[in-house]
Amino acid sequence: MKKRLFPGLAAFCIASALSAADAGPAGEFTATARVDTPAGTRSMGLSVFVLRPMTIEEAQPLRKVLAEGGQQALLNAIRGGNRGHFRLGAIDYPIDLAIAEPDRDGYKYILVTARALKYEEVQEGSASLEHPFTIAVFQVPGFGSGEGTLYTKAAVSVDPDGHIRVDQYDNRGGTLRDIKRR
Repeated sequence: MKKRLFPGLAAFCIASALSAADAGPAGEFTATARVDTPAGTRSMGLSVFVLRPMTIEEAQPLRKVLAEGGQQALLNAIRGGNRGHFRLGAIDYPIDLAIAEPDRDGYKYILVTARALKYEEVQEGSASLEHPFTIAVFQVPGFGSGEGTLYTKAAVSVDPDGHIRVDQYDNRGGTLRDIKRR
């Protein structure tokens, strides 16, 4: 009985590994987010649902929007993009821009959402208004788990080579650990 089960189990494991490696950029992921706050470091679960990612080439028109209008123009251009959502703790955030780039062993993701600006920031005209995004940048290998960075108050720029750069306001970002595809 064990001999019959083993070839079936081996075939299932191989098929699962091959399908995970070729799962494509859309999908569901889980991770642990660690974020630095004024009250200390906090850890919580993160679920990410990437529905409609773009390639870096498809996102190139946004480069012109950013160059001509700055952070707020980019925010207006991507808001409501409906590219998925992520759940940090018990709160859902829409993903307004999702870019997935194939790498040597899976995909690198750049997920952008318009973060809710705090009343004090708006009333005081805080410098953090020029950092209107929450951005998650992470890599998920075809097999195993990945890691990344969570920028809680971020600004976006594009270098001359077309690579996306992220600037965290006040150096209070976070990390993403144990990122796994579901």
